[in-house]
Amino acid sequence: MRVSMQQSYHSMTNQFNTLSNSLQKTVTQMATGKRLLLPSDDPIAATRISQLNRDQAAIDQYQSNIDAASSSMNQQESVLDSVNNTLLSIRDDLLAVQNDTIDASGMNSYGSVIESATESIVAALNYQDADGHYIFGGTVNDQPPIVYEDTDGDGEGDEYVYQGNDNHRETTVSNGVTIDTNVSVGEMFGDDLSILNTLDDLSKSLQNPDLDPMDPQISDNIQQAIDTLDRATEGLNTATASLGERQNTISMLSDAQTGVSNANADLIGQLQDLDYGPATIEFTGLQMAMEATMKTYAKVSNLSLFNVVD
Repeated sequence: MRVSMQQSYHSMTNQFNTLSNSLQKTVTQMATGKRLLLPSDDPIAATRISQLNRDQAAIDQYQSNIDAASSSMNQQESVLDSVNNTLLSIRDDLLAVQNDTIDASGMNSYGSVIESATESIVAALNYQDADGHYIFGGTVNDQPPIVYEDTDGDGEGDEYVYQGNDNHRETTVSNGVTIDTNVSVGEMFGDDLSILNTLDDLSKSLQNPDLDPMDPQISDNIQQAIDTLDRATEGLNTATASLGERQNTISMLSDAQTGVSNANADLIGQLQDLDYGPATIEFTGLQMAMEATMKTYAKVSNLSLFNVVD
């Protein structure tokens, strides 16, 4: 069967367009460094890359949650360390009052110091984060966990009251893994805030102008305060240790997820990134093929019935 001139033009035009599209694809691949420009270029690889990208997005969210949780727990540890130091200072003062011969004026002075220290503890435990949330009230974060209320109706505050709860806030730090991100005043000092109220009562009694330094009840009250303070310190240290353990846990999870993320990134690169060696060879081959096609097309275009030699 004889091939017409029109069929030859049509065939060469199709070949030229095919080569041009292939060359343009190769140029785009080399410019972007990506082997896959469309899912149809390699459907299996494209599906795997899509799955890996979803995994990466999940890991990014977990890592963001870990960063936020770690920052919050660092803040809590810092505040609790300050509270612990204040409690130890109060204990030293109580031992001084108990063991030294102090007159009424000296006891009044110690009472004032204990009152001020107690108020500083309350201020620390009513700490708010950058978003204005109270961090030591359990899951109640929109009001101060500790308030000084008038419980006897005389118009003046006389007792510290806890407004929070003992529940924990949680955040997801890995697939199917959640972690508690806070400790509460209630779990450290009890919902009755016995340590704060004991210190408050003692500071008032020491500042009483009618105080008799030789009254044995004073010594009993001081010893009771020391015992209560020791229990409170133990509760505080337990809470601080739990924060440290959680920090260690999320740090290990973060390191593990960073390793997975890096491995995923490497695999995505293997599936998606262009190997420039073969691509350069293909680019050169396509250029040569296009040049040959264009020369052939030019020759065919110059043919006619009058210059065909049998």
